[in-house]
Amino acid sequence: MNEFEKLLSQALPQEENFRKGKIVSGKVVKIDDRYIYVDIGYKVEGVIPKEEVQEDIKEGDDIQAVIVRISPRLDHPRLSYRIIAQQKGIEELQKAQAEGRDVVGNVEKKTRGGFIVDIEGVKAFLPASETGKKISVGKPVRVKVLEVSMQKDKPKVIVSHKAYLEEEREKRKQELLKELKKGDIVEGRVIKIDPNKGITLLIDGVLRAFLPKEELSWGRDRNPYNYAEVDEIIKVKVKKKSKDKDFLIVSLREMKENPWDKFLKEHKVGDIIEGKVSQVVSKGVVIDIDDGLEGFVPSEEVSWNGEVPAKGDVVKAKVLRIEPKRRRIILSIRQAQPKPWEEFLKENPAGTKIKGKVEKIEGSKAIIDLGSDKVKGIIHRSDLSWTKPKRVEEVLTEGEEREFVVLGNEGRYVKLGIKQLTPNPWEEVQKKYKVGDVLTLKAKEVMPFGAFLELPEGVEGLLPFSEVPKDVKVEAGQEYEVKIIDLNPQENKITFSIKALRGEEETTPETQEQEVSAAGFKLGEILKKKWKM
Repeated sequence: MNEFEKLLSQALPQEENFRKGKIVSGKVVKIDDRYIYVDIGYKVEGVIPKEEVQEDIKEGDDIQAVIVRISPRLDHPRLSYRIIAQQKGIEELQKAQAEGRDVVGNVEKKTRGGFIVDIEGVKAFLPASETGKKISVGKPVRVKVLEVSMQKDKPKVIVSHKAYLEEEREKRKQELLKELKKGDIVEGRVIKIDPNKGITLLIDGVLRAFLPKEELSWGRDRNPYNYAEVDEIIKVKVKKKSKDKDFLIVSLREMKENPWDKFLKEHKVGDIIEGKVSQVVSKGVVIDIDDGLEGFVPSEEVSWNGEVPAKGDVVKAKVLRIEPKRRRIILSIRQAQPKPWEEFLKENPAGTKIKGKVEKIEGSKAIIDLGSDKVKGIIHRSDLSWTKPKRVEEVLTEGEEREFVVLGNEGRYVKLGIKQLTPNPWEEVQKKYKVGDVLTLKAKEVMPFGAFLELPEGVEGLLPFSEVPKDVKVEAGQEYEVKIIDLNPQENKITFSIKALRGEEETTPETQEQEVSAAGFKLGEILKKKWKM
């Protein structure tokens, strides 16, 4: 006799053979709407209320029950199957607890501090602290058995739905840790954001994953709040498992292709690309080409005229250099733009007359303001006048505005001229004079090697001293009759002689140069400086 039978025998009055509380076995002989009739070896069949037996019982089946009432005055002994079922249920719950198995019960009612759950006829208590999630009366619930004991002759059973959920979560967590591998894409709910470390996610509600700040983006932005909010669902890529293999390390930036690899595949030196200015520093400009990819524009490559773009400006730039080992891209904004002087010359081709202001004079040239910060003009002394002034200041004054002729470009400047506004006098000289002509001209300037004589057309020719008789003294301001012995308008050069008028032997240009060289001067250089400047 087990403990449960002893309790029953103590609680129920005894009779000799068939007494109250005795456990009996028998065969089902009849079933009607109210009772199940069982042959227990007594003079009449015992009866079990049909509602007590939840199992599928049919005539001929063997069954156990407990005698709860027996008397000669009763037509049939009253039997109970519920007590037997409860005992079996308690034994099953004890076994489930020992084995750590979960069981299913039906939530019967809500009570103070929790719920009553019916588990195969056994009433169990589910504390509110062990529910884990919302519990509904009348609905089944799966639980873990925490305690099974007897208290005041009654079974005490305490169960936990929370423990069941936690065990299921741990199982699912271990399944995920086993299934997921490096490179897999997973979705997770953001449960925590640490601005100094990164973002913590929960995958499938059971597995933690950590997204470090370094894995947020290929770019410089390491602020986690710029990438997610708490409770937001985001996709990430698995990098590895933690050292204790309890959670995952994941990456958001690897959801996109490495921008450096992408750039190398899509671009080469000479390509024009577009980007946004992220920084302007003393040495140049930093441009965001792609998320996590920057290019650098040295200061000398920023613009043609010193203009610097502002942070946030979208600009085009030319790829000058790609340095894979240093992961560096050198760009040029100015080379991606048309050269301003070339654009100016398209609108104002050579020969166009324009107005400009003399900005400054620098030695034998002057810089001209053409009304644009992007392009300046330049004019040399040789293009100021057909008569070759000694100094630029003889023709131009800083700050004055006047007309110029566009000649072309010189480096970054538009080359200008003033003498081109009037006809070339050498063209008139070529038409009017020839070698052998005799003219009377005034000496404008006397040099150690000869004198420069001025023609009516405003150009000058050289009278070398080698072509002057010994009895003739040449002085500036005096007129002399001379003969043209050499005329070369292409080189803006004309040579005179007095000796030729007297029938004396003429000196060839080569002889003239030798004589002048002997005196310490080089005629070719002198004429080049004098006539061509």
